[in-house]
Amino acid sequence: MDNFLFEESEVVQFIEPAQLKQWLSQGDAPLIINVTGEESALEECSLNADKPLSVPITEFASVINELDPDQPTVVVCQLGQKSFNAAQRLIESDYSCVFSLHGGLEAWKRMLEGSQ
Repeated sequence: MDNFLFEESEVVQFIEPAQLKQWLSQGDAPLIINVTGEESALEECSLNADKPLSVPITEFASVINELDPDQPTVVVCQLGQKSFNAAQRLIESDYSCVFSLHGGLEAWKRMLEGSQ
């Protein structure tokens, strides 16, 4: 049973765009890490976060030790695959609260278009 619990903690959690939008509107907003490789990707899709971090996935491993492993973190990319891989890397490095944006920035844009 202990092995099952350990394996469960290694699983990447997804956050839906609507959940992230709500979380960002609160005082305890998470750190957003953009791994698309494009600095302006968050601005272009109107994902407004306080002090987001943009790190290309190819350089992601070099910043892991510079971040706070206890800070809630959401990793984003264009479609969700790179952010999933980056989130997995954070979990393996003992980060305690990590999410990958489900569907990536494309899903974020669709959510915003649907709410207009």
